[in-house]
Amino acid sequence: MKKHLRIIAVLLVTVMLLSMTACSGDGLGQRGDGKVTLKFTHMWPEHAQLMKELCQEYSAQNPNVVIKPAYVQYSKMEDTLKSAIVSGGLPDVFIFWSNAFYSFARDGYLANIDSFVEEEKDNYVNDGFSLEDGKVLGHYYAAPFRASGYCIVYNKTIFEKNGWSAPNTLEELETLCDTITTQTTLTPLAVYGTSSGTMMQVKSTFDAYIDIISGLATDPAYANGRQDVSSQPEMQQLYAASMEKYKSWYDKGFFTKSPTTKDNARKEFTNNNTAMIIFNNNNLGDLIKEIGGAFEVGLISFPAPKVIVESNGAMKNYTNGTFDSLFISKDTENYEEALKFVKYMMSDEVQQRWAEETTSVSLKKAVTYSSEEQTKVAQILSQIGSYPQKNDFTLTSAMSTKNYQMILNYLNGSGTETALQIVRNGFNNTKICVEEAGLEMVPVEELLDFSPEKYAWLK
Repeated sequence: MKKHLRIIAVLLVTVMLLSMTACSGDGLGQRGDGKVTLKFTHMWPEHAQLMKELCQEYSAQNPNVVIKPAYVQYSKMEDTLKSAIVSGGLPDVFIFWSNAFYSFARDGYLANIDSFVEEEKDNYVNDGFSLEDGKVLGHYYAAPFRASGYCIVYNKTIFEKNGWSAPNTLEELETLCDTITTQTTLTPLAVYGTSSGTMMQVKSTFDAYIDIISGLATDPAYANGRQDVSSQPEMQQLYAASMEKYKSWYDKGFFTKSPTTKDNARKEFTNNNTAMIIFNNNNLGDLIKEIGGAFEVGLISFPAPKVIVESNGAMKNYTNGTFDSLFISKDTENYEEALKFVKYMMSDEVQQRWAEETTSVSLKKAVTYSSEEQTKVAQILSQIGSYPQKNDFTLTSAMSTKNYQMILNYLNGSGTETALQIVRNGFNNTKICVEEAGLEMVPVEELLDFSPEKYAWLK
């Protein structure tokens, strides 16, 4: 077991085990009546009833199997899994993110699902890329249950009233935000959260465009997040320019500044105080339900700079997201039964029901959507994974918070560091986490493109 996993897990084991037990309330791991019992942990308390029904229906169809569902808040899922490794093993089947499971597979905690992928790969959208995203060291481990990404939801009624059009490029989005702040009392974009919320989505997207335009996104080191740009002063300057652009949007009032929770940001949008909101697609159903027909909504992904749209017509946006996937523990005593349960959860029938009842976006080709909004979201989320990263190290919560605080201090003017200093400090913090994982930063091999005209949108 890797040292960093063990240390974190030992610290958290007691609290997290109590959390899992309290959530399940039915004795996870208990076996009786000679039946096979599978422990199944997911991270959606809001869908606990539907999960319970699906588990019961599966057991009704397979009387020799009892599924014991438990849920953990998604923000605690990773720590809970690490705690479970120390305390006795992962659940037989669990849900986690495809962009965060690398170390679990590498360290031998997951069972591969190669046979499932071989059977199902032609039934997934986008040439089964979501399945490929679950491949580590030659084997498949993740069965993508649903797509999870961020869209810009806009008030179509307000847009039509003011004669505004949905932006097709990043430059058009910036111009639109300028227009909204100068001609109305509205805030352009509702955001929420701290380091893991949508507050940082804009800057992360700016950085992603820099990675794409420069060519860094195709560098071998990019996939595992350990690309070392400490010897690339031009790259550091571009990230600093991204920070400065982000602050200019903040200073112009493009973002809601007071809401710190998802609920508060949603209220700002539904109360007609903002023209747009950056929102996770899996919460879209609740958002539309809350609006209740008071106004129409439209959806776009975060648009790309004009240079990308012109040079590559297929790449018109960047969707920040991942796949919520099913995994099987390597230590399960009932691998075949666990795999059968995974196949059931990934069946067209279950996926269709899940899409209808939760407004989720499935990765299965056969699933259809009854609403225009869901259909549009499915189209937007097809961009997820175009430039994948699966870090093989953990950027700790403490380090993530430290990075965020530096940026927040820069935005509100309470900090003393320049944008370039923050960029360099962020690199150093990443390097610390990489070294704690027993790994090294990887030099950039790709010849990067720093042509000034390609980054005019940053100026």
